[in-house]
Parts: sequence; structure tokens; C-alpha cells
Amino acid sequence: MAESILQVTEINHVVLHVSNLERSRQFYIEVLGFADNSPSMGGPAMMSFLGAGSQGLDLFEVRGQDVHGGQEMNHMALAVAGDDLDAVCSALERAGVDASEKTPRNTVMVSDPDGHRIEILPRSASLFQR
Repeated sequence: MAESILQVTEINHVVLHVSNLERSRQFYIEVLGFADNSPSMGGPAMMSFLGAGSQGLDLFEVRGQDVHGGQEMNHMALAVAGDDLDAVCSALERAGVDASEKTPRNTVMVSDPDGHRIEILPRSASLFQR
């Protein structure tokens, strides 16, 4: 078996589209015991950031749309062992993965072979700006 390009250390967070943010927050916090990691944000995009241990669950409200909208989840975020985003991107590019979509929080968005979105977070990523 070939040696891997990166070493994933954990799933950092998953983003789910929801039809009613407050109803979903109540379910995940009061029923399942998730922690409220940050206040809900208003505006054109309503979202809330929850936590379970070191993993996050981000809820994005989509109004007047099918929450599945052809995709069960928005993206999965993976923490990796590398510190430097440029080095992580270079390793991905050498493996034939387009790693050009960098984010303001020092992460990079890539796609798997089926087009599922994956956010790669080096240890230097800004963790509380999901």
C-alpha cells in the first residue's frame, strides 16, 4: 500500500444545511448534548457553530430550499498533521488535487473524485472562524 500524502488527525467539523436553525439548534443542544460554541449569526446566511468534544457541527439555514438540495452535507473538514498551509497545498497538488481555493482562515477547500467538498485544516488554521 502506498504511503499517504497527508496525515489526517481528526474530523474537524461537518456542515449541515437545515430548514429551521433554532429548531435544529434545540435538537442538537438539548437532545444530543452538543455545546454552543458561538452565537448564531444573522443576515443573509443564518448559521450556528456547535461542538462535541474537539469536533464541530456547523448548522447553515437554507430558507425556501430543499435542505438536501442534491447534497446531503455541505462539506467535511479534516484536520491534518502539517503546520504550513503552503506545504499542505503543495503535497495535494503533487498528488493531482487542485488546492487553489484557500480560505481566510488558513485552510484549503478541495474536492474528492466524486465532487464532495473537503476542507483541509493544518494545525495553523484559525479554529474559531468557521
